[in-house]
Amino acid sequence: MFSKTWNTESGFGNDVYMKFYKINSFYIISKMKNHKKIKSKLLKLIDKMPTSSLDKISNTDWSLAKEYKREYLHYFYKKITPCMNEIAKEFKSQRWEIHNGWFQQYRKQDSHPWHNHNNANFTNVYYLELPNKKMTTALKCNGSIVNVEAQEGDLVTFPAHIFHRSQPNISDKQKTVIAFNSDFYMGQ
Repeated sequence: MFSKTWNTESGFGNDVYMKFYKINSFYIISKMKNHKKIKSKLLKLIDKMPTSSLDKISNTDWSLAKEYKREYLHYFYKKITPCMNEIAKEFKSQRWEIHNGWFQQYRKQDSHPWHNHNNANFTNVYYLELPNKKMTTALKCNGSIVNVEAQEGDLVTFPAHIFHRSQPNISDKQKTVIAFNSDFYMGQ
């Protein structure tokens, strides 16, 4: 069992004791129907977006104003609704919600460092273009690194607090993902 215990003085003079317990986590892979048709249309819509790089990501709309019209997301959200409904059914959730979405395109040697997503329960990654299965998302959980076993056309969902990264693009071909954050609600 992973455990750390320490004693810290709080501002009120009380002792605070904390003990960490190791738990297992999960990720979900949903298969998108008609991926090839969806892929073609999404890539054409993404090509209409302004080009903007970020760190070691060749092209993304992450930095664009949230009010910017993203036709590709409107189309994409319609297409993933059946997947999200199935996940909600498995969670026994009454409803689900997407907070934001963005695309990222990785060219040779591009990558995205370890990070997590706050203000959301789940992070989701749709592999629109995946030229090599070794370039999926890596998850860091309980000191272990797990490479997601996904393929092009898969939607991967995992808890947003888990640190993850996009591994370097080792291919001469472009990798494109659409990522978004989501919540599933038990009540109304």
